[in-house]
Amino acid sequence: MLGVLMMLSAAAGPAAGPAATCAPTRLAACRDTNQLIMVPAFITAVQRFIGKRKASYLYANGDVADQQIEVLHGPPDEPTRIGSLYRFTACRAHSCPEKGAAVLDPAGKIVALAILYSPCATADTRDCNRREDLVVFMRARDRLQRVEVVANLRAWAVEQVAGSYTLPGQPKMRFGGMQVIDPAAAQ
Repeated sequence: MLGVLMMLSAAAGPAAGPAATCAPTRLAACRDTNQLIMVPAFITAVQRFIGKRKASYLYANGDVADQQIEVLHGPPDEPTRIGSLYRFTACRAHSCPEKGAAVLDPAGKIVALAILYSPCATADTRDCNRREDLVVFMRARDRLQRVEVVANLRAWAVEQVAGSYTLPGQPKMRFGGMQVIDPAAAQ
């Protein structure tokens, strides 16, 4: 029995060392969004990036940082690239139509955060259960990078909404629009 265990252990390959551990400073080591969202330094960075802002994306008048973390904490996707940037996406656990995205530069600094949500928790409830809206939090940076990131996040959101499940006989979910907010601006 011991021989079988040793053979299985050897076949599994070398253990992942610290260099292979997912972290904001080692994004290439992150296999999916769940690995990144479990890193305390990333949670702290999200909270710092968004600040104390409150809004009603997932629930009424909640901390936006908490809502952002919640949409990144469910079923994950593999990271994709936007040029040299990394885009991490996931959906909210037990409510996958609500999704989140985080865009980071190669050094692990947050460039943008986004929430794809049904606006039923907001004051604008017209057709809220038939549309998904996107809010992007992004500080003013290089204009070209801003255009590229916003366009990528919008295309991602449109694709997610188009691929969402609709009950037979019900109208297809539609992309309602997007808003880009500078989290450093006054609330």
